[in-house]
Amino acid sequence: MNEVMQVRAAGWTAMIKQRNDSGLTIKEWCAANGIRESVYYYRLNRLRKMAWNACETPDPAKDHAPSGTFAQISVSSAIQTSNVAIRIRRGDTVMEVSSDAPERILSFLKEVMFRAL
Repeated sequence: MNEVMQVRAAGWTAMIKQRNDSGLTIKEWCAANGIRESVYYYRLNRLRKMAWNACETPDPAKDHAPSGTFAQISVSSAIQTSNVAIRIRRGDTVMEVSSDAPERILSFLKEVMFRAL
C-alpha cells in the first residue's frame, strides 16, 4: 500500500472509530457529520478489503517451511516395546493399560473384565 493510501486508511479508520464510539446509528452519524451513507460504506468496505489483502499476503518465510507430513510407525513394534498389563480387544479397537498404572486401576479393570465374562 502506498503512502497516500496509508494516510487515507488512517483517516477512514478514525472516522469509523468515531462513529462506533458515538453510539449513533450509521444513518444518524452520517447525517450529523455531513457524510453520505454510501461514502461511509465505501470507506468501510475499502478498509475491510485492505485488511483482508494484508492477511492474504504470503509470508516468504512460510514458503520455505517444510510441509507437514505423517510418519508411518509400526503398531506391532510399539506394542512389543511396551509393558502392557491389560489388553482389551473389542472388534478393531484395542485398549492397553501399562503395568506402570496404579495397582488400584489394574485391579479394578481386572475385576470388571472377570465379571463381564
